[in-house]
Amino acid sequence: MIKDTQYRTLLKEFNKSGEITVSSIKSGMTRKTGSKYLKWGKGPHELQKAHTWRTRRDPFVDVADEISSMLENAEELTPITIFIHLQEKYPGKFADGQLRTLERRVKEWRIENGKSQIVSIAQSHIPGRLMELDWTSMNELMITICGVYFKHLLCHCVLTYSNWNWAEISFSESFQSLKKGFQSAVYRLGAVPEILQTDNTSTATHQIEKTKKERGFNHNYKTFLAHYGVTPRSINVNSPDENGDIESANGHLKRRIDQYLYLRGSRDFASIEEYRSFLDDVLIRGNKNRASKVKKELQLMRELPEIRLPEYSEEDKTVSSFGTIRVKKVAYSVPSRLKGHKVRVRVYEDKLELFSGRKHIETLPRKTGVGYSVNYRHVIESFRRKPGAFANCRY
Repeated sequence: MIKDTQYRTLLKEFNKSGEITVSSIKSGMTRKTGSKYLKWGKGPHELQKAHTWRTRRDPFVDVADEISSMLENAEELTPITIFIHLQEKYPGKFADGQLRTLERRVKEWRIENGKSQIVSIAQSHIPGRLMELDWTSMNELMITICGVYFKHLLCHCVLTYSNWNWAEISFSESFQSLKKGFQSAVYRLGAVPEILQTDNTSTATHQIEKTKKERGFNHNYKTFLAHYGVTPRSINVNSPDENGDIESANGHLKRRIDQYLYLRGSRDFASIEEYRSFLDDVLIRGNKNRASKVKKELQLMRELPEIRLPEYSEEDKTVSSFGTIRVKKVAYSVPSRLKGHKVRVRVYEDKLELFSGRKHIETLPRKTGVGYSVNYRHVIESFRRKPGAFANCRY
């Protein structure tokens, strides 16, 4: 068999000398063979006939129509499911080693008869125009604080032109979390984009009518972005691909953090502040290579307003006879001396700050969900005096 390398050598030598015999010998061919290839002007690969015939009988030829019918009714069926069905229906007819043949048949059917697929549409990104925001779970990275598993999210922002990104630790997809994440990003940049895009999170949007799929923006969210002169935008319902930049960036960021955790040699941190510092370092390093594009973005972005909005909401509460206040469906214990008094509560994403007038009383860690958050120091004196209260205590 003559190889393509021999044919190329034949042409090279013939172009040098013009001698068929010498060129053929140097390329490892007889003069007759070399003469034929020079006459044809094509190499072995070009002269080879396409392999369109089978070398052995197709074991599924007798059930071809049945396989086609199954795929027409449910194209999502996998080859292994079809194969198991055929083995059960025709005992002893199909051996396990023939699965690969069926996989090729199903692949060919889908190429010829499959449904049209949704493809990604290439986008032209405009500098300084669009920032996307989303939350991504970090639980799979198994990060711990002082040996305790740290369950959390990242509120992640990305400029779609330069792929500059920033992230803040979050514990829920709350409005406070969104404010903190967005403000942290734009104050790190020193400028604001024209548009902020999110998915249809209830933090930013709500359903206009139960009969409609359309979702409008929440009043607090619109007011917040209006302060920065930013236009809110959301993707269509059930269309996560429209948020493709941030979805892709979420994966890239988590993989980068994971790699730096390997380099660090430990996933345990002494405090949340130490972990926050580690995240900042990873983000700053990742953004270094994007400096030239970020510079273009900043030239077209608007200046920040003078005032940074508070990242908390305030609520006035009266301490109940149980020595608790209820905030966002959770009952929190407070010092018993406050029983019956009014307090002002600043509700942050991760903590509560209690004030009496302008005086700060105490800071409580915020709990998500429904239930109780009780500090035993607030109630221990009451239990000491009434030990029988332990029996049916709700806490």
